[in-house]
Amino acid sequence: MKPDPLVRSILATWKRHNQILLFLLQRTPEKALGSIPAGSKGRDVARQFAHVERVRQGWLRFHETGERPELPRAPKDQRPAKAELKAALQASGKAIEDHLAKALRGEARVRLFGRSPVRFLGYLIAHESHHRGQIVLALKQSGFPLNEKVAMKGLWGKWMFGK
Repeated sequence: MKPDPLVRSILATWKRHNQILLFLLQRTPEKALGSIPAGSKGRDVARQFAHVERVRQGWLRFHETGERPELPRAPKDQRPAKAELKAALQASGKAIEDHLAKALRGEARVRLFGRSPVRFLGYLIAHESHHRGQIVLALKQSGFPLNEKVAMKGLWGKWMFGK
């Protein structure tokens, strides 16, 4: 049976979002991973990426079990490396894609979010975009601004033009 065009479009939207996040990680200099937005006591850039991945894992486990998972946290004195973040975000991105595909076919459950896989997708994109904005701000304020090509063609153009 040929997949539903709307389902394909929904899954393509998630894939594009994850590609943009990975694009930003790739374009972030290793030495900038410790950057924090001015006046913030919050997460540095590396920990923002790690937080996104950890939240993905948490939701996947919650949807599977109905129980709030206790996910391990990285030691406060140990910043995740870029390669580690990339591998984790690729894996969790694929896991989210698989879960969404199953949920859209009625083969997996989405808890909360009105039980809607599309609403869950909207939440994930909104949440991760918030953190992507924090990352870009931290980079800019720490002397590592994204050049216009990366910012406009990469972070925005990938949504509009599909490249």
